[in-house]
Amino acid sequence: MYATIHPIEPFDSSIGTDIHFSWQGNQIYKARCLIKENASGTTVYDKIISTMKQSYSLPADSELKNGGYYVAYLSVFDIDGKESTLQSVGTPFYCYETPEFKLSVNPGDVLKSSAYQTGLIYTQKQNEPLNSFCITLYTYQKTELQTSGDLYDTSQLEYLISGLENAKQYYIRATGKTLHNMNLDTGYILFTVSYTQAQIFNPLELNNRAEHGAIEIKSNIISTIGIPEKDIIYIDNEFADLRENFVTYDIGFEVNGDFTKAFRFHRPVPNAKIIHFTNKDQCHVNIYYREGNYSDSGGEKAFFELEAVSLGSKYILFSKYLPLPKDTQQFVLCTNRIGGYYEIRAELVNK
Repeated sequence: MYATIHPIEPFDSSIGTDIHFSWQGNQIYKARCLIKENASGTTVYDKIISTMKQSYSLPADSELKNGGYYVAYLSVFDIDGKESTLQSVGTPFYCYETPEFKLSVNPGDVLKSSAYQTGLIYTQKQNEPLNSFCITLYTYQKTELQTSGDLYDTSQLEYLISGLENAKQYYIRATGKTLHNMNLDTGYILFTVSYTQAQIFNPLELNNRAEHGAIEIKSNIISTIGIPEKDIIYIDNEFADLRENFVTYDIGFEVNGDFTKAFRFHRPVPNAKIIHFTNKDQCHVNIYYREGNYSDSGGEKAFFELEAVSLGSKYILFSKYLPLPKDTQQFVLCTNRIGGYYEIRAELVNK
């Protein structure tokens, strides 16, 4: 009879690890761990420790080297010193130096806006690649507010957190896995939000026009009215249901020059055109919402597609892949135009 070793995640040899196993037999009093180099078969560690648990604490001075690939074998001893059989096939594992894995937000930082592009830093001495990461925003009570979901495109280690309220504290946390399943975690990082809240609607400006015996009122507000194709149905008095309808804004709403526009969507129809705008410079933009299982997305995902005709060029842009939304989540879509050319960014947030 032999013990069954559980999978061993990569670990830093200068720290050590606990090797867990399953055993069905007499009470354990000691455990032996034997480790060999995978390539040469040379034994590099062979020690017995006293334990009654189904785990073996491998110390930091085990003489294993970071960057090495090893195979572990394990046996147990009962009270009479009878040793179980070593496994015929060992359990392989890697040793890697602990990676640097941290966010651009530090404990105690004060963010000066309601949205923040969070950066993530990852480096590893033996060049173990980062396979995936996830960034999550929490309330002060550690209730999840917003998450990136598992992202597999590690060429851009960033995520936009939004909806931050002034004079509040939040936690942010990043987790990840390396190519060989080394678990990474920044822990919960507490930060504060403090920014000057702009007055969106300016106070009315009153001027006495004595020559006319009247008061002139200025508000400096431009209003725009959307014209729907048919009567709009509202959901929960919050959402305008435009899945079989559309609204046109053609007065008081301009898309000339450089601009940034943000939109929120709840349950958009897959593969439908959700935004179209044009201007007098013959600039045309169509934005589509897509869902599907794509070869490079790691499963069923969502994304937005922007099709633009601008400055005599026609081109298509894609947002990053996002998890399919839960019923309590919305998409935030941001479009920028700089020098006549467009950018697109999308995130998934809680309502």
